[in-house]
Amino acid sequence: MENAKPELLIVAGPLKGQRFVVSAGGGMRLGRSSTCEISIPDPSLSRNHCLFELRNGAVWVTDLASANGTLVNEETLGANSRKLNPGDTLTAGDTTLQVMAAGNSDDSATVVGRAAVSNAADELDLGLGGGNDGDKNAAERKGIGRGVLWGIAAAVALVAVSFILLSPSPEAPKKTVAPVDKTDDSTLIAFSFERVDASTSRIYRYSMEYSPDGSLHVEYADVPGENRHLSRTVKLSPAALKRLADIFASEALYGLEREYVGSGISAGILKSRKLKIVRGARVFETSVENTEPPDSLRSVCESLEAFAQNELGAWALQHTSGELQVMSADAARLGDSKWSERDVQYGNISDAIKAYDKALMYLDTVNPKPAEYEEVLGKRKTAKEELDRRYRDQRFLVDQAINMQDWTAAQRNLRVLCDMVPDERDPRHAEATAKLLDVEARQKQKKKGSAK
Repeated sequence: MENAKPELLIVAGPLKGQRFVVSAGGGMRLGRSSTCEISIPDPSLSRNHCLFELRNGAVWVTDLASANGTLVNEETLGANSRKLNPGDTLTAGDTTLQVMAAGNSDDSATVVGRAAVSNAADELDLGLGGGNDGDKNAAERKGIGRGVLWGIAAAVALVAVSFILLSPSPEAPKKTVAPVDKTDDSTLIAFSFERVDASTSRIYRYSMEYSPDGSLHVEYADVPGENRHLSRTVKLSPAALKRLADIFASEALYGLEREYVGSGISAGILKSRKLKIVRGARVFETSVENTEPPDSLRSVCESLEAFAQNELGAWALQHTSGELQVMSADAARLGDSKWSERDVQYGNISDAIKAYDKALMYLDTVNPKPAEYEEVLGKRKTAKEELDRRYRDQRFLVDQAINMQDWTAAQRNLRVLCDMVPDERDPRHAEATAKLLDVEARQKQKKKGSAK
């Protein structure tokens, strides 16, 4: 048939018997992630294990820095892409596929698009040699070598230029979709952004994904260098969603080309940025690899990262682990100072807790945690228990004065309560303030009555 395309037939594994058409336009990923076109709940697979592409009518495969590797005809694929011929077999985890010649298919068994298979719990997988024991055993059984970090960085480079989050199935019904322009005022449906900076010794990956349900998910990994990981999700408020939509309002953004590829970065280095926006029924996407991004794209990327830092409290990512540990130590010392002077001023215990909270926050993304982390946790616990005890005692004096209608004593003790918990966001502060206003009003009323 003139328009026939090569297919992949699964001959062993959970999806045995299913066929997948390989066509041009983004490739087809195999892995345990639910976003993969061939999604298989196999713990020996990486989230994004390998990528199939159609190049000049032939199927090519690329290993996406998987933990356990990919085998082609029982040979380790490694970091380089490889052309597959009809009859070749490919093994990934417990799944074996065979390449079928174009037109040699049984339509009833052909699957177009994403496999409808539930996915196991996803983890951030950059293929740097981690994984669980099951992964390691699988690697030993198959005799797969992981390669050097250069191979990992090269494979990640292929990941960065092959697909982005929220990619539609390559076999979705063919329909021309116009890019978003300034006249499109439809609602923001979804977007994804990914930044990758990789070298032979380090991989830094930062990604954001906004879903139609109104949630924003951010993932960050810096390995093996800083060995820092972050994965957070937040439900955006209507106001935050409006601010997010405003970031994509730039007219210049939608005039960008789909792809910018340069060679201005040193050998062995990958720097990429990818952005995809879905508004209404329209889609816009652009990517930059190893060249300086256009000003409009750079501005949007910076705004997105600043937005995420504010919404998810992820600002610490702009600092190194060493800087964060120094900042944490400074905050802990301030907490110690306030705690030692807890009998000097009523608010010092609250200030100590606040300083300890900040010290712990600085270490949120630092791994492994320094020894001081547990020590600060203990100090904060002790300070909170002491504040609770003193607040209860002071609250007893307040209630006693109110019951005796001693408004002067009640006013004095309520002011102490407000000083103990000065944070206006603390419900205890709000309660004490409300009572203080009531007591002051009663005291004024009493004075007016005495004057008459």
